Amino acid sequence: MRILVMTRFYRNGQTTHVLDLCAELLELGHRVLLVLADLNDLVYLQRLKASGIPHLLTARPEALRKQLARWGPELIHNHSAHTLPAALILGQELNIPTLTTVHYLDFEPKQLLQKQVGVILSSREMREEFGDLQVPCFVVENGVRLPRLRPRAKRWRQRALLLAQTTPEKQENFHQLSQCLLQWGWEVVSAGGGSFPGVRYLGWVHDVEPLLRGADLVVGTGRAIREGMAACCAAFVLGRYCDGLVTPENVEKLQTANFSGRAYRAPFCPAAAAASLAQPQPAYFQELGRFGRRYALQHFSSRKMALAVEEIYRSILDRRAKLQG
Repeated sequence: MRILVMTRFYRNGQTTHVLDLCAELLELGHRVLLVLADLNDLVYLQRLKASGIPHLLTARPEALRKQLARWGPELIHNHSAHTLPAALILGQELNIPTLTTVHYLDFEPKQLLQKQVGVILSSREMREEFGDLQVPCFVVENGVRLPRLRPRAKRWRQRALLLAQTTPEKQENFHQLSQCLLQWGWEVVSAGGGSFPGVRYLGWVHDVEPLLRGADLVVGTGRAIREGMAACCAAFVLGRYCDGLVTPENVEKLQTANFSGRAYRAPFCPAAAAASLAQPQPAYFQELGRFGRRYALQHFSSRKMALAVEEIYRSILDRRAKLQG
């Protein structure tokens, strides 16, 4: 299949998700062209070029028409509200189906999703939010590139990695937890998010794998939790809400809410966090890391994600062929 993938550049896990999907689809033998709009990060651009993923850096239909007409995509897979209008225009002009993966509950404008052949939802909790759509909806959860995250044998360092974009509604929670962790004897590193007193702040990090290899605990939401578990780290779900440590007992409930903190919607409570983090037992945290790795191998593979998406593509194109035939 020839798939046109469209998104806007975001300095977060959504862009990483799109690149991983493109790489997997290429490895599965498909032809992929990525349209990545508003890329304003030179380091990321170099990484994109090195990935070998064919790409264009504009989503303006007038700049894409001739090249796409020659290339002949069979389907457009969009990933951003910002590029959805352009995807719909191009789909209509090229007479090919368009679908969008929705990565956030607050996706707007929802009415544009009705103009497509389908919608992919990135978590099970989204079914309720988008259940009123009058187009087919599929759930395909985010995957991570497991081979790239294969961990080495870990030595206990009592090091916590805050791996998140700390938006204003999350900032105070991360500030409070970081100060608690320092008091409890943890070394704390922050990547991608805020700068807090006593915390080694790295800013936005393009390659988090070395940080994951050196961490015992990853704090964040969504993809950060999946990557941390895949890298044999214990994981602590904290965003606007706090779901705490991921354990064998709660992992399925937390996964249903995409490790967002919305499984229990509990406010961050230092006393509750202290129960699991103030006096960490290395053997317990290392066992949580091994459990997380096993769970990730079973559930978080980006190849599994790509195969599910591939099946959706085939069903859309097969249905279209029957209607036209």
